[in-house]
Amino acid sequence: MSDMFSPFVELNTSGGTVRNLFSKLDIWLSRKEPADIAEFTFKLGLPDLGLAKDSAIDISIGYDGNNSWKVFSGYVSEPMSPRFLCKDEAIKLFKTNITKTFLDVVPQDVIKFGLQQAGVSTFSLVEDVYPKKPSFVAAGENVSDLVKRVNTTWGLNFDHYFDGEKKFYWDAPKPRPGPVYSYQYGENIIELEFSADREPSGQRSAGDTAGGGRLLTVSSPFVGHSQEIEIIWPEVASSRYITETVHHFINEQGSLRTEIFFRELAEVA
Repeated sequence: MSDMFSPFVELNTSGGTVRNLFSKLDIWLSRKEPADIAEFTFKLGLPDLGLAKDSAIDISIGYDGNNSWKVFSGYVSEPMSPRFLCKDEAIKLFKTNITKTFLDVVPQDVIKFGLQQAGVSTFSLVEDVYPKKPSFVAAGENVSDLVKRVNTTWGLNFDHYFDGEKKFYWDAPKPRPGPVYSYQYGENIIELEFSADREPSGQRSAGDTAGGGRLLTVSSPFVGHSQEIEIIWPEVASSRYITETVHHFINEQGSLRTEIFFRELAEVA
């Protein structure tokens, strides 16, 4: 692979394509938030790309023509040229409010109805069977808030989010199938911090079963949230983690970096 310390970032819109013309860039991908967010500021002098509210955009990061990854797909929500804030497909959930009384219903019935009203046709919902509620009232909240209330009503702790292909997920925290990327001491880890529930060496505190932390590395556009990664670091017993939030950004020196917030996989089937 080409030099991982010299990646490019490319924006694709109906108005054209630009590469490496950002003075600021922050892309947040998280299974803990209903929407992925991209915020960027163009360098001065860039021609008008016609980025109005609700304009569709894609952002890719790569190393050459054969090694690039789409890291964000969404819509402009706040055009403040030269700065733009964009949100992913979840913007459809925020714009759709539901008022309806459901009878003899399970969680999936409520969520499917909300997604259909929002125009979301591709989704994956947990298939487990849950007890029916004699009634459930959607009182005008948007679809994202409706999903949260479904979790509360049935006592569930599931996340909801879209992937980069605009598919909606409602599921428990577990890695999606795919390659497991490795981050190793002395090779591609710039900073590594563990949460307060760990000992200074990185070992879990007594009785704890799911430690977490933050890792700063070179630009890793191939890593998103809900992926399994491996961390090899001195005195850290466990090495397998699930990514919860991934932050691709341009630092103060103008370099692309990736920040990964992870949680330990106490058990992997």
